[in-house]
Amino acid sequence: MFPAGSAHIRTRHVTLPSGLTLRIAESGEPGRPVVLLIHGWGASLYMWRAWYASLADAGRHVIAVDLPGHGLSDKPDAREVYRLDSLVGVLKALLDVERVQSVDVVAQSMAGTIAIHLATHADLRVNRTVVVNPACFGRVRLQRFARLVSPRIVDVILPRLVARSIVARTHRMVYGDPSRITGRDEDEYWAPSQFPGYARAMRRLLHEFSWKRPPAAEMSARLKTLTREMLVVLGSADALVRDALPYVTALRAAGAPLDVRVVSGGGHAVNEERPEEVVAMVLKFLE
Repeated sequence: MFPAGSAHIRTRHVTLPSGLTLRIAESGEPGRPVVLLIHGWGASLYMWRAWYASLADAGRHVIAVDLPGHGLSDKPDAREVYRLDSLVGVLKALLDVERVQSVDVVAQSMAGTIAIHLATHADLRVNRTVVVNPACFGRVRLQRFARLVSPRIVDVILPRLVARSIVARTHRMVYGDPSRITGRDEDEYWAPSQFPGYARAMRRLLHEFSWKRPPAAEMSARLKTLTREMLVVLGSADALVRDALPYVTALRAAGAPLDVRVVSGGGHAVNEERPEEVVAMVLKFLE
């Protein structure tokens, strides 16, 4: 599994005071400005595979994390672990344990919601924030249906539903151009799904996480508390988070400090699909 064979990426496990253990991956020299990379629902730190070297070469200390329930991090059964406030607390605890005093955050989809919450709740360690197709800026396709068809009783059969073909088909949905996905990519997404607790954790997130888009007036009021502009990267072909651009336009009109970039033809995981373009945007913004 990733990052086997990548000498410039180091992985280790970090245990938080709560007892929860997370896997993190690092690149670049300690002591350099820290960039925290946070993946979306169902993914892992593999999502950022093309980012580590680019950010490290630009003088950054990169830290990517497998969120609870994902990758090689712990997959607790407790439902409260998968709520927004809890996941924000996990990231704060990680920064505490790692003694990070200042951090730039780049987050995709579900993690974009987490990053916005972190940035707008007076964590002074957060410097600049980049969100890629954040779930809270759009209408999440299939999420309501998935909640209806995943009552708790299906926990018994969920592991059988994460066959490689199903995981690969789901992964293709997050790309504007699915031909960019390789067999290696399919394997790297499928492998973590085979660990005990993964499928149950994904179901917990569908039911417990805050997926609803707030009214534009409410969100703009929150964003106006930011002391720095936030970069929003949207894929024009995002098939999972719908109607994000009109919502972002309304936020900007209400005075929210947002720098908005749209990647033409990019899908929901445009940071993974078109890394060269998005990394260039992010580095220019951070600098």
